[in-house]
Amino acid sequence: MKFNFGKWAASRIGSILLAFAVCFLAQFMLRGATDYSRLLFSLAGLYVTLAVSLNLINGITGQFSIGHAAFYQIGAYTGALLASTVFKNMADAANPLWLPIAMVCGAIVSGLAGFIVGLPSLRLRGDYLAVVTLGIGEIVTIIAKNQKALGEAYGLSASKYPSTVFFVVLLAIITIAVCRNLLKTAHGLSFLAVREDEIASSAMGVNLTKTKVTAFVLGSAFAGAAGALYAHTKGFVSPTDFSMDASFLILTMVVLGGTGSITGTAIAAIVLFIVPEKMRDLPPSIAVATPVGVAIAIITSVVILKKIQDNFHGNPYKRLGMNLGVIAGGVVLAMIMGRLLVLIPTFQSTINGQLFRMPVLAVTLVVLMLLRPQGIFGHSEFSWSWVQKVLGKRPVQEVEVAA
Repeated sequence: MKFNFGKWAASRIGSILLAFAVCFLAQFMLRGATDYSRLLFSLAGLYVTLAVSLNLINGITGQFSIGHAAFYQIGAYTGALLASTVFKNMADAANPLWLPIAMVCGAIVSGLAGFIVGLPSLRLRGDYLAVVTLGIGEIVTIIAKNQKALGEAYGLSASKYPSTVFFVVLLAIITIAVCRNLLKTAHGLSFLAVREDEIASSAMGVNLTKTKVTAFVLGSAFAGAAGALYAHTKGFVSPTDFSMDASFLILTMVVLGGTGSITGTAIAAIVLFIVPEKMRDLPPSIAVATPVGVAIAIITSVVILKKIQDNFHGNPYKRLGMNLGVIAGGVVLAMIMGRLLVLIPTFQSTINGQLFRMPVLAVTLVVLMLLRPQGIFGHSEFSWSWVQKVLGKRPVQEVEVAA
């Protein structure tokens, strides 16, 4: 097949122009927004970068890292520390050159840390690797808490930039593009081979250590760049921002979207960030009957959906209709049970609705593991062919017949 350089160049230039257009559009749309809305949008974009970069390690390469927040923290402290020391004159909110420099510096330092950590630890597999990465996350946090130059337990201040939205969206696009190219080109075959079978890939000549470390360094570098942007989005970093909970939240985004699915991970990152934030708007006092009714409806719906999944093998459209009917029935059941249970004196006491922010993540993950343990998208990407596959339809393939 002859390589068409003109078509290739036009495609790449068009993609770059489209990426910058999306960044400018996001910046323009949030121009008159409140600081809180701009912060939420930026954090959602940063979580997309973090989840997709972790998916490069856990999903595409098949490793099990649960200390991704450590490299996020390294990048954040790098950006804040350099802004107050080495680049003090440049790190001004009026200087647009500082943010890309901070991103690059955060990526380099975090990537170097990922190389130092990954070279010895990635010889491990499974639970052993998870324990090592978890320990690394705690070590980084403890070091930050006990170093005076890093602000100890209080943290570090950084210049707060109103224009981080542009670079947050740009970084998310770059991360998705790199991971997508790894999946769609020959360069990513070694990563996928390691994920599927390390012994077989090693027998075929794949350098396991090099492939794992490369994925780990790339994922860590993107997390570091996101951390540098986080420091200048919030204007302050502290060790509590990068606790173990942050690592588990990023891991949940990867598992929910589908380990190995870029679009699934990006969508899950946005949803799992926005839903808990919106739950802050819940009233401070909710009758106990309401969450109990919701719990009963969820358990009932999951049991019925599991029965349909295991026993129904008919028309996929009919199965989809049954699933949607069960979900709608679950919503109605939750409302009815809430109204009925509130008549019982035991369930008339109230509870703070905002306490349900984090349990929602746990319940979501449990339900997903019961109904679809491979994640919403699994190893697939969102496309029309994927929709046809879910519905049990095979896309029509064109077959050339020899004359």
